[in-house]
Parts: sequence; C-alpha cells; structure tokens
Amino acid sequence: MNNQQEFIVTARKWRPLTFSSIVGQEHITRTLKNAIKTGRIHHAYLFCGPRGVGKTTTARILARAVNCLNPVDNEPCNKCINCEAVLNNRSLDIIEIDGASNNSVDDVRTLRENAKYPPSQGKYKMYIIDEVHMLSTSAFNALLKILEEPPAHLLFVFATTESHKVPATIVSRCQRFDFRRMEISDIVYQLRNIAKQEGVKIDEESLITIAKKADGSMRDSQSIFDQVVALCGKDIKYTEMAKALHLLDEEFFFNLSDAISSKDTAKAFELTQMVISQGYEIQETLSGLLEHFRNILTTIVTKNTDLINTSEDFKKRYIESARKFTKSDILRYIQIINTTEQAIKYLPQPRIRFELAIISMAEMDKAIEIKSLIEEIRQLKSGHFDFPNKFKDIEKPIDKTFEEITITNTSSKEDLKKFPISEFLQNKSDFLSKIIEEIPVLSELTNCDYEATNDELTILHTNKIVCDAFEKNKDQINEAFAKYFNFKTIKISIKQTQQDKINKEIENASSKTENFNKIEKHPVEKKIIDLFGAIEIK
Repeated sequence: MNNQQEFIVTARKWRPLTFSSIVGQEHITRTLKNAIKTGRIHHAYLFCGPRGVGKTTTARILARAVNCLNPVDNEPCNKCINCEAVLNNRSLDIIEIDGASNNSVDDVRTLRENAKYPPSQGKYKMYIIDEVHMLSTSAFNALLKILEEPPAHLLFVFATTESHKVPATIVSRCQRFDFRRMEISDIVYQLRNIAKQEGVKIDEESLITIAKKADGSMRDSQSIFDQVVALCGKDIKYTEMAKALHLLDEEFFFNLSDAISSKDTAKAFELTQMVISQGYEIQETLSGLLEHFRNILTTIVTKNTDLINTSEDFKKRYIESARKFTKSDILRYIQIINTTEQAIKYLPQPRIRFELAIISMAEMDKAIEIKSLIEEIRQLKSGHFDFPNKFKDIEKPIDKTFEEITITNTSSKEDLKKFPISEFLQNKSDFLSKIIEEIPVLSELTNCDYEATNDELTILHTNKIVCDAFEKNKDQINEAFAKYFNFKTIKISIKQTQQDKINKEIENASSKTENFNKIEKHPVEKKIIDLFGAIEIK
C-alpha cells in the first residue's frame, strides 16, 4: 500500500475560492460582487482574455456565490451543501461545457432542452461554456434564441481567448468583461505567498524570472514554479534555476552590452559563440537583449529604475550601464535587433545573421546628440567655440587642394593663428545655416570652391552675378568669418576663375570638331555625322 500523499499541481491546489483572492482582476470582481449585492445579475456574461488569467475560476466563484446558502459579504462561504457540491463537481445545477469538443448544433439543442428545467438545489442553473468561440455557426444560431428569452433561473458564462471570433449577435446579448494580462508584480506576489505556504525558499530574482517567463499568465507561472521546485528542491537560487531551465541570465546581457559600449568586438563575438555552442535559442537571446536595452533606455529617459522589473542589485547595474550610452545609441541598437528578429525567421543560417548583428552594434560609432550640436553652433556664433574632440576623431577627407593654412591677424604677431579651413569644409552647412539669415547671399557659398595662399582665402564661383554680389558684401563676409572662427581679420578675395577654364574647354572642343571634319571620312561615318551631328573625342 502506498502511503505517499497524492501530489496536486500548484495551479489546482491554490486556485482562488473567493472574489477577493483573485489577483489582478479587481475591476471585474468588484463589479460582480456589487451585482450580487444589488440583485442586478445578468443572464449572460462573456469573459474574454488570454490564457491563465482567471476566467474559468471567476465563473466558478460566481456560480457558488449566486447559489450559496450562507454568503459572506457577497462571497461564497464554500462550506454549505451548494458550495461543496460545486467544489466537488457534484452539482447538477452548474454545468461546465468544453466548447471545443461540444461545438455542434445538436450539442446546443440538447443544452436548450435541459435548460428549461429549474435548478434542483440552488436558485440558479448556470452553464459555463469554455472556449465558446469554437462553436460552429449553426450552434451559435441555435444558442441565440435561448439567449434572447432565457428562463428566470438560467445563467450563462462564456469564456474565450479569442473574442473576435464570437458573433456580434451573441456579444450584444452578454455583459462583457475583459480580463487583463497579469502584471509581473502580481505574479511575484502570488508566487511568494504560495512558496511560503509550501515551505519553499526562493530568492527574488528567481520569482521575477518565473513571472517574466509566464508572459502574463498566472497558471503558466505556477506550472513553471512546480518545474523549478522539482529541479532545484525546496531551496531555489537564481543561478541554479537559470542553469536548470537553460536560461540566459541577466549577467550575460550586461556583459554583452558592456562589450558593445566599449567596442570590444572580440568579447562580443566570444559571447555570441557561447550562445551557439551551449544551444540557447537565438530568437530568445535577441528578445532578452531587446528587453535589456529597453531597460537601459527606460533608465536614461526616466532617470530612475521604477519601471524595470528586476532585483535591486540589477537595478543598480542598470544605473551604471545608462551612463555608458546615449538615447540615440540605444534606439539604433533596438532597431538592429528588431530587424534581425524578423530576418532570421526566414534564413537557413540564422547564426550568421545573429553574429553580424552583434558585431555591427559593437563596431557602430557613437551617435552625436542634436542638442550638443546646437549648443556647439551657439558657441561658434558667440565667438567662443573650440572644436570638440568628436570632430578631431573624424578622419579628414583626402583632398590635396584644401589644407589648413596660416592667416595673418593684423593686430599683432602674438595673434597668429591657423585658419581651420578643413573644419570649415566639414561643418560648412552648420556654419552657413546660422548666418544666411543675416546675409542671404551667403547661401551661394555652398556652391563655391576655395583656395588659399599664405595670407588670403579665395572664394571661387563660376557665375559673374554671384561674384559681384559677394564683392559688394565682402566686408560683411569677412566679418562673419572672423566672428565665427574667432579671428579679428581674415583677408578674403572673390574670383570668377572657373569661367576661363570652361571657355577654354569649349574652344578645344570646337578645334577638335574642325580637325575631325577636315579628315576624309568613311561613307558610314559621314552618314552618322549628318544624322546625329557626331564629333570625335580623343
């Protein structure tokens, strides 16, 4: 004889028995209790929501509450004969039907015939139809008549995870309640109480991890809790639990983000290889990394960690990590991860795409915040601008024509400075955007070429009208350059030198045409010349 006590899974053993013990659905339980209190009980309810959030449990509590002989504060006593009959599945007045396997029109016709008879013990007869959206169209039509004119003793509770599949004619005859996906804090609270009652010691990080993995389902979290207890025993530690469930812990994501922030490509590649070699799911890894960067972004934006679901130790780590990134950097990383998640679903070798995504993030240059650029332009305009280090790190374009030159400041020899011609060329658009409003003609500076001698900056343009306008405003241009680049005087000249080059090219082309025409041509060449006006280019 086996004296071992029968094991009951946590989801069944700790199923709520009263409205007040249901977690996370207060907006529904409060409404139902008030309906019982005031006697305004509807004949049909539609409970909608994801799996494992308490739809069927709430329906059973409602069934006991409306038939309870000794209700307490509109809650079932769970001790009277009516409550015990429901709890032990012996009640003839509370009928649970699986809509997935009893979905034909004949099943609903049988239900209609039986629904006419009054309850045997309680005040109401109730039908609880789970997954009601699985009923056929004919079955829904057969159900419609009894919903329109139900007997006074008859109640319906329809539960569904896909409310959009329930016909509007059915929905309109029900009071609809939408069950929320469980919050992580509610799941952690419930699991902590269950662990205490079961004599299980479990740390906070493990509770949060289980709650996250449950994805808003209380039932799923309790099933995972049973699995963890079976694996780790009555003393559950996060590191052991992560190994047992084959989970990537948060420490891994912190190591990976640190490698990305420091541009340690070798370390980042090493971590990606660990994911592959140890058999972790690439999709799950990307989802975890996405949440990790989301937490960093939340810390940057809100300046705190209140919106992050993790332990206090990891919250401190997020504050440290937030100092290593800018908001723009995180948004770019999130975009790469989202794109990669979509791409690897259709690739025969997702590993390569995963590795490329991580390496590209590690190699990515830091983003420059627009606010800092605006501030630097303001400093430039005020005459107290010093080019920041970020510009010094940028490689200068390979252009032998434009090099930094020395321009003489007319005030004294001590004021000799090197005019930053290359920085001007790199940041020309930012520089011009601030002074175009003062001197509109300067907008043409974007179409100019520049030359320099030992003591003069030359502005070159092909259009004579533009050059004349520059000449008229040369004093203002000189003043603008001197002001923005912190020089007291810059010698500037305006030239229209490129037009001569263009004219010379035209003359050379004409000369080539004349010489080409003097040579005896083949009849076919002559025909082409006559038809298309062709010229020879040597």
